[in-house]
Amino acid sequence: MNTEVEKMDRKTLSLVLVAGTASYLDSSLLVSLGVALPIWTKILHLSPLVSGFISTLLTLMVALGAVVGGWLSDKFGRVRVFNLDILFVAIGAIIIAFAPNLFILMVGIIIAGIASGADLPTSLAVISERTSSTMYGRSITITQIFWTVGILLSQFIGFLTSGMTVGSVRWIFSVIALVAFSNWCIRVFSKKFKHAEDTLERNNADENYGDDSHHKVKLLDIMKNKQYLSVLIALTLFYLFWNLPANTWGSFVNYFLVTVSHRTQAYATLVALIANLFNLAANSIYVKLSDTKYRYPVMYFAIIVGSLAFLCAGVWSAVWWAFTVAYILYSSTNTLCGEPIYKIWTQTFYPVDVRASITGFSYGFVRFFTAVFSLFTPTLMAWSVQNFLWIIFACAVMSGLFAIVIVQMLHHRNLA
Repeated sequence: MNTEVEKMDRKTLSLVLVAGTASYLDSSLLVSLGVALPIWTKILHLSPLVSGFISTLLTLMVALGAVVGGWLSDKFGRVRVFNLDILFVAIGAIIIAFAPNLFILMVGIIIAGIASGADLPTSLAVISERTSSTMYGRSITITQIFWTVGILLSQFIGFLTSGMTVGSVRWIFSVIALVAFSNWCIRVFSKKFKHAEDTLERNNADENYGDDSHHKVKLLDIMKNKQYLSVLIALTLFYLFWNLPANTWGSFVNYFLVTVSHRTQAYATLVALIANLFNLAANSIYVKLSDTKYRYPVMYFAIIVGSLAFLCAGVWSAVWWAFTVAYILYSSTNTLCGEPIYKIWTQTFYPVDVRASITGFSYGFVRFFTAVFSLFTPTLMAWSVQNFLWIIFACAVMSGLFAIVIVQMLHHRNLA
């Protein structure tokens, strides 16, 4: 990697923008559920355990969708699955928006979660199969901007409608349904987009498949290879320890500030909105650095900032504004050392034929354990705020350690 990068053409940019909607929908579903959770808890009279289960259900369904969707896309065609799954995100979101009771709510969460989970590894594979390796960093980072926009838009709508209770939930999830349906129409009916997909695939066939373009790599062969398996384990553990804090605050920052710290719903939503504006700014700058030699210095800096933020939050756990500052600092830097890097690595280490399956397996595994953690998160918060924050701090440190290990693996394989 160097300081000069190849310019991204319009076809590649259009593909990244359309496929990046998967990241938008994944984050907006997660955060919208977090914004709506205090409202559902009050209206439906939910216990802390049931509140945790709602978040857990979404995460579990995303995990299931990632594993199944990644495998299906590699087996039956990435574009075919890519074009179908987002429609079910729209269906699930509209069910959630107008769910009259807990049962219907869970049905909507199941549908939207599975479809959203399936779309993420599939969309990443579609992007990496059609872009040069010199553009991986920027392409993936742009999808991460979509992730942040999904968070911001959900929080902004939640803030504007915070006094509407049920109306707020309907607005938030109706917007998600509209975005998903509109994107599905582009993927399926746009001849211009289809032409861009086909052209980019032909242009990058040599890089992806080499001279033996007809030889398909099997997932089982990859899993039996010790070098690939060690990378998979390291990547999965890195993403797990990064995702536990990220998912926790994505789902429970409103719950934490309102229920545990006794702030208002408007305050909690505003804090999250401000934090993610900083996150968006950092991601926008990172687009220019992600394919250069500065990728990893920026990552190390973000690891240090995030770890120190939760160290301070743990020390001053009884001071609500200390957590507010720590959360904003963490949110400003967390994606610089987390999901974009993870996505780049999953597309860098593995052959194109198994990227969706490998990413789906790793992503699904992480989301499963994140779901289990989410189930008990409200209970852990009620048990001891300080101990809970120490757990988050430990996760941030472990994620950083695995990041260092993976960078060494990249150097050993001449991929850095």
